[in-house]
Amino acid sequence: MALRALTALRRELDAFERVQAWRALDSGASYGSVARSLGISRQAAHRRYRELAAATEPPPGGEPVRLRVAPEARAAVQLATEEASALGATRMGSEHLLLGILRAGDAVGAAALRANGVTLEAARMAAQPTLANDEPAAEGAVTAYARRVFGEALRQAATDPSHVIGVGDLLRAALRDPRGGACRTLDALSVDSEAVRAAIQ
Repeated sequence: MALRALTALRRELDAFERVQAWRALDSGASYGSVARSLGISRQAAHRRYRELAAATEPPPGGEPVRLRVAPEARAAVQLATEEASALGATRMGSEHLLLGILRAGDAVGAAALRANGVTLEAARMAAQPTLANDEPAAEGAVTAYARRVFGEALRQAATDPSHVIGVGDLLRAALRDPRGGACRTLDALSVDSEAVRAAIQ
């Protein structure tokens, strides 16, 4: 029991470290300064957090990226892919995004879930995959519904170029369709998805 708790704590510390490192890089800190703070080499920091640079830097000679994504939202998506893999899923669905949001622990999306009694362990046990007959055949690591979730969050943010896509945007979009894996997971926990959406400010 103690070893299981220690493993869970290590996972959560890793998620917290990732969010803080991405936030520092997003604010202009160098990989070198992040590496010094973490006590690792610059090369190790670059390998671990290079997703941030890839997601925010414009292509050579291109226009600056107008839609910005908060470090917590990027972390939630990456953690969701880890959750999907750990649960043996071949593709990431909105149910895994729900778990990634809980692991990332932001003050909006994760807070809204926790305020309604949703814990990471309970959500893992109750995770309900998107219904197979709702999923058209497609290749890739993301389910069709999860792809629509990301598209919805991007469309909403596109109406305001200054908007930073946050975890709240992802969670609101994930809970839009009651047939999606995120809503069905909350249903399995007897949690009202509309109450969670209403709690996101």
